[in-house]
Amino acid sequence: MPPEKLNVDERIFYRDQLRAARYAALADSEAFHEICFALESLGMRLHGKKADLGTYRTRLKQLARESEVLSHLTESFPSNFTAFDALFESVRMARNDAMHTGIFARHATAAAIELCIGLEAAIMRDKDLPKHLVKHYMVKSPVWIEPWHPIAHARQLMLTYSFSFLPVNLGGVWQLLSETNMARYLQFGAKRGTSIVQLLSATIEDSSSKGLSLTCAQTVGLDDDVHTLLQSPEEDRTSDLRLWLVLDEAEHLVGVLSPFELM
Repeated sequence: MPPEKLNVDERIFYRDQLRAARYAALADSEAFHEICFALESLGMRLHGKKADLGTYRTRLKQLARESEVLSHLTESFPSNFTAFDALFESVRMARNDAMHTGIFARHATAAAIELCIGLEAAIMRDKDLPKHLVKHYMVKSPVWIEPWHPIAHARQLMLTYSFSFLPVNLGGVWQLLSETNMARYLQFGAKRGTSIVQLLSATIEDSSSKGLSLTCAQTVGLDDDVHTLLQSPEEDRTSDLRLWLVLDEAEHLVGVLSPFELM
């Protein structure tokens, strides 16, 4: 079944599968097979029936032609972008080698991630999305902290997952704890003589009144247009570090969105 038969909901579903698999592989090269499973899932949908990864090449390549980084840019900048066939073959060979390790494993994972990025762009091509809504791009299943969580928990999340921001709802208002403010709080607190155990054991709520700075979060709705989010006044562009919290009609946090997802 040709790529143009994918409806909007399907495009978002398969894009999310590829993105989740790519994130997993970035965190752990042993998660390479998650990308393979995502490619096989998309390939089976495009091919119309179950087969092996190699059989899906034709349909996936047809989709890849809609991606600038897997088509035009591979010709203009061959030292920076790898053609679909080379990426796919690296992934296919690694998929069939259950014992791939070391340099080969890292190369295969890098190729798989590059292939995912290209296919994600093809899936989300402008002409197939009549509207560009927050719900089409947001990261689902957001991670947040509670006011009663200790600082140590927030710090652990930031270091483990490389989070730059963590949402927290204080008094019914969504706020953001940034990595910069976390570092300031710990460094300056220790300098003032507070032990690191005391600093890490304090709750988010208590710490917010004792030197931990929080920033009021920007909240958006599921059906907001993403283009309007990037059209900020000039005076707001001195710092383009942004994270939008996505709330549903009941004001529940259902997703997060950053410029990273819009690139």
